[in-house]
Amino acid sequence: MEQSNHILIVDDVQENVNLLGVMLQRRGFGVTQCLSGAEALLAIEKQIPDLILLDISMPEMDGFEVTRRLKHSPITRDIPVLFLTAFSDKKRVVEGFDLGGVDYITKPYNAQELFARIKTHLELKHTKDLMQERNQELQELNEKLHQLNLDKNELLGIVAHDLKSPLSAIRGLAEALVHDEELSQTTRKEFEHTILTTSDRMFTLIAELLSVNAIERGGFAQERAPVSLSEMFQDIVQQYSKQAASKQLQFTLEVEPTAIAFADKFSLHQICENFISNALKYSPHGKTVTVRVKTVLLPANGQPEHTVIRIEVQDEGPGLSEDDKIRLFGKFQRLSARPTGGEHSTGLGLSIVKKLADAMGADVGCNSTLGNGATFFLEVAAATHEQIAEMSVAAT
Repeated sequence: MEQSNHILIVDDVQENVNLLGVMLQRRGFGVTQCLSGAEALLAIEKQIPDLILLDISMPEMDGFEVTRRLKHSPITRDIPVLFLTAFSDKKRVVEGFDLGGVDYITKPYNAQELFARIKTHLELKHTKDLMQERNQELQELNEKLHQLNLDKNELLGIVAHDLKSPLSAIRGLAEALVHDEELSQTTRKEFEHTILTTSDRMFTLIAELLSVNAIERGGFAQERAPVSLSEMFQDIVQQYSKQAASKQLQFTLEVEPTAIAFADKFSLHQICENFISNALKYSPHGKTVTVRVKTVLLPANGQPEHTVIRIEVQDEGPGLSEDDKIRLFGKFQRLSARPTGGEHSTGLGLSIVKKLADAMGADVGCNSTLGNGATFFLEVAAATHEQIAEMSVAAT
């Protein structure tokens, strides 16, 4: 018998406890011995046994009361209880069965019968536990399948609307360019520009759908290394300078030159780029987008203090409602706030941000009050001096 099978013996007679204990230990069982119901309940709090041998007739708290308490708790209700009883107690065993006992053993004990019953109920418990595990796995699988079905329906809706509609528009404009020879040069330029921006929008949607699929299927590998936030935001701001200028938006950068994160560079860049892109989309003309990056020592809160790089991107847009904040990082979410310059939103960007941040062990969130803009933030591990030094050595 495996040592992992642990049996609790409860009997107010020391000799009975000792006898059973020796018999069980010789068969390889782990054993805990108790001389009262109260002592048994305390022992169970420290270690949940695989099976309990419980005397019915005990002073102060008999075996039936112990069983009532065990069956009342979800933690202990499934422990098999075998009653220890004298021949004269057999009529009371029926009451024990009603309380949840699974079997009884009469005194004096027959060793062969004792171990046969113990083996049977341990095997039954193991089978029951295994079935519960499988049922839990099936339930979780069903929930995942249900969510996948919802995602599929959402995806079909997006394909039907966000791809079909712009594709139809592109087709119509292209037909006009090919067949309508009377179009002015100005109109042709406008049509060409619309085709370009609309196809870019479709490409963005497809790229984000592929990113979500790759992350969820575990096909998106991350490699952490020291990343300079000053250099990263200079690149991102330069990338979005034309879009900012089209809405007369100004960037304010408050970035510590020495702020170096320990993160996957591609994931970190994608998160920061999303923050900037959203800030530009939802900022009214003539406002300011502020970027702050600083090194922060987080309080202990029961854990060792640790240093992080806190990244904040603040806009002066419409802000978020309480309902928006609840749904903010969900997939396919369209918020009440709308882009201020007719820009397009796929509803996928922030869900990708959340998945990438989780994969890096970073915290992401948003502080916002409706009507007062929004500040998106990311707290990611700061690179240590050793990690920076190793990176420098590798570069040389």
